[in-house]
Amino acid sequence: MFTTVLRWELRALRRDPAFWAALIFGVIALSFALFNGERWRSHLDGIGAAVAKRDAAARIEARALATRIDSRQQPAPFFQRDPRNPLAYANNLMAHYAVLPATPLAAITIGQSDLLPSALPLAPARLPSLAGGSEPENPHRLLIGRFDAAFAIVFLLPLLIIALTYALLAGERERGTLALLLAQPLTLQALFTGKLLPRILLVSGLLLSLVVLFGATVPISAWPRLALWLAVALAYAAFWFALSAAVVVRRGGTATHAVTLAAAWLALTLLVPSGINLAVKTMAPVPSRVELILALRSATDEATAERSKLLAAFYEDHPELAPPGGATGGADFATLQLVTNQKVERDLAPVLAHFADQLARQQSLVERLQYLSPALLAQSALADAAGTGSARHSWFFKQAIAHHAELRAFFEPRALRKEKFAAWDDVPAFRFTEEPMGAVAARVAPTIGALLFASLAFGLLSWLALRRETAVT
Repeated sequence: MFTTVLRWELRALRRDPAFWAALIFGVIALSFALFNGERWRSHLDGIGAAVAKRDAAARIEARALATRIDSRQQPAPFFQRDPRNPLAYANNLMAHYAVLPATPLAAITIGQSDLLPSALPLAPARLPSLAGGSEPENPHRLLIGRFDAAFAIVFLLPLLIIALTYALLAGERERGTLALLLAQPLTLQALFTGKLLPRILLVSGLLLSLVVLFGATVPISAWPRLALWLAVALAYAAFWFALSAAVVVRRGGTATHAVTLAAAWLALTLLVPSGINLAVKTMAPVPSRVELILALRSATDEATAERSKLLAAFYEDHPELAPPGGATGGADFATLQLVTNQKVERDLAPVLAHFADQLARQQSLVERLQYLSPALLAQSALADAAGTGSARHSWFFKQAIAHHAELRAFFEPRALRKEKFAAWDDVPAFRFTEEPMGAVAARVAPTIGALLFASLAFGLLSWLALRRETAVT
């Protein structure tokens, strides 16, 4: 009898105009989301190509300028613009970047790739910072987010599930057919399962088709991330099916169930995430950037006032680098700049550490509180699986910091030895190394587990409610 109910429900769905309208809307939304996401991924690829071209052009220009100066075709510029000066080239003329390559899955989950820069300009005199992005964006667009496949799944997929399930039993009651169906050798649990299962298969098939079609266009190396992404999407869909089931098995009309589920969608996808955001900013406020700017100015002024003392102390520690006869001037500017920058960085270190600690505290609070909202949980996990979340950017930033130290080790000894610089093509290149896939899976697995646990809990509530209903009737 269960098979008969299943076949009948599939036939009823095929003849339901509302079902086809919801399905077509879902397909159109996902298609547009893929198109929009692919445009963004192409934009990220274009950034990488543009900065590589700019770096090569800077090297060519520096070599040509040095040739003209050496051949006396052009007078030597001020030493801060002289490509033959190691620090002048490194800090003023070089166009060197650390680039985070976009993953193929950036087309289905833009994540935080439009907030965090994918190209960081690097120079020995300046510490890398995520505050200055290379791809400025409209603040309003950043506020509302981009429409990608993850956005469609987190916000629109629950509405599709609600539209497919809100009238499962109440509709039969209102039409007066529920009693006739239960007069057959059929339990209420079997009837409900037979009506719910086609809808679960439909949504699962829609997600699976999306992943299969998209997976055919990406390299095999991206398939593990894509499998994780699909697992999160299916677990999120399971949660909403289980929540809908827990609502629609209760007594009440279709309007009551629809309003209840709509209120749950509004609370879990919009209100709770907004409350979490407010709570995090209140509990772990980040100091004002004005404070950082004032600290930077104060440290710079203090270092500038003491630079003669700093230079004397440096030469006392490194007498082999002191100019003959104690002469100073333009040739000694590199050493003066180095010791001044070191003083500024030492003075700023506590302020920067405080900023970093507060940001880490905010991230820790978000990671704990996000379990209150399945939408926030799924959105974070989808971005993490796609490689567009904060974790991969943090991995990238650590490598950028390490490469910045490598640049300093390359340029500063040459500057201190006052060498004539001509090694423009020998500057170390930044090479990004992907984090282990096991680390990504370890971060995403708790989200999948939490969503499945909540789904099982709501499923158990539905089963118990159906059992009580059967006992009453």
